[in-house]
Amino acid sequence: MGLEFLVRVRKSSLWASLVVALLIARYVRPIDGWAVALGVLWSLANLSLIERLVVALTGPGRRDPAGVRRTLQAAAGMTALFGLGAVLLATLPAQSLLWGFLIPLVVIVLKAASLLLLGSRGWKRFARDPRRVAGLLVILGLAAWAAAPLWVGAQEHGASSPSPGATHAAASSGGEHGENEGPQKFTNFVTLLARAFPDAPWAHFLHEFEVLIFSLLVALLLVVVAWRASRDPRLIPGPFQNAVEYLVETLNDFIVGILGPVHGPRYVPFLGSLFVYILAMNLFGLIPFMDSPTSSLNVTVALALVVFVYSQYIGIRGLGVIGYLDHLAGNPRTAISWGLVPLMLPIHIMGELAKPISLSCRLFGNVFGEDMLLVAFVTLGITSVSFLHSPIGLPLQLPFLFLALLTSTLQALVFTVLSTIYFLLMLPHDDHGHEGEEQHAH
Repeated sequence: MGLEFLVRVRKSSLWASLVVALLIARYVRPIDGWAVALGVLWSLANLSLIERLVVALTGPGRRDPAGVRRTLQAAAGMTALFGLGAVLLATLPAQSLLWGFLIPLVVIVLKAASLLLLGSRGWKRFARDPRRVAGLLVILGLAAWAAAPLWVGAQEHGASSPSPGATHAAASSGGEHGENEGPQKFTNFVTLLARAFPDAPWAHFLHEFEVLIFSLLVALLLVVVAWRASRDPRLIPGPFQNAVEYLVETLNDFIVGILGPVHGPRYVPFLGSLFVYILAMNLFGLIPFMDSPTSSLNVTVALALVVFVYSQYIGIRGLGVIGYLDHLAGNPRTAISWGLVPLMLPIHIMGELAKPISLSCRLFGNVFGEDMLLVAFVTLGITSVSFLHSPIGLPLQLPFLFLALLTSTLQALVFTVLSTIYFLLMLPHDDHGHEGEEQHAH
């Protein structure tokens, strides 16, 4: 067993801690789930520092100044880590934190035992016949199937007689459930923090500005992607740069194809960024413990208002104040059209005011509906545990994840196309303008 064994231990410990932390946060308390997760991270950091210390003490350059410096750094890191462990023990549930400390150790023992078992002659002789291995898997599956009713019964018995801690937690969270009546979305990491630390002011702050936090997080990720793609441009781009350039080129051709070669390039940065931002926000909720900001009406209304204000600015800037009012009046040129101005002007004003409403409500309704559909099928898959006596739920939501990928892309495209058309309607679009665009294209 070498250093690659420790790498496999770290990966397995992270996955095991994720499952255990989720189960404890769901069936015990959220703060206990956080304690398990932090305990695992502390233990893995300790293992990493021990590994560095051993390498520094036994390596070929252990007596060199660089080797001595690495040894001192590892020792100082372990000292600071033990101080952090004392703080965690003082602030988090000690029992749950201890479970987190022990998970990497249990993984090491199980992996070492599995290596000894798989390398033994008895296992090789047993696994030589595939029917024996298949029979063993069937026996383990039947054992889990038979143990599922006992587990469900124990959970129902525990739920019927709640502990004082659970009663206190339910009482402290009763106001929250009372305030948030109605359909609930998937729990994200901000909600978990708010439930784990119900009395912390910073947790209330995060929960209050949850949508804004996820919106800024998506924007930050897009900035990092753009910076990474443009940091070192090459004449022969790599896969990442090639994908970003292909996206930019496709959006440029699409928007210029609607607005024309004269006005199109000017608005490609805004409309292209709008499409990418909305698409990223739509898809962000499919990541575990994240949320789609566009499933909140606050975000979609803000986006629609930005498009509305910008389109009005384009109209006033391109047509002038008189031309803008003439556009709203329906471009009257005859006596009959001037007589219809009192009718056409309110209709055009109401049409302009309806644009941000339609944009925001369409995007919000579709994304929020996707989330509720996934929640409904996840809940249905979980309830299958009780009547199928299965150790795990059915992944009924899996087909709808692919549907959400399609609809999220379509909704971002619809929002961008409608915004582009609103810009086109505000730009000068007389016959001479179109002829100029065609001459410019040729």
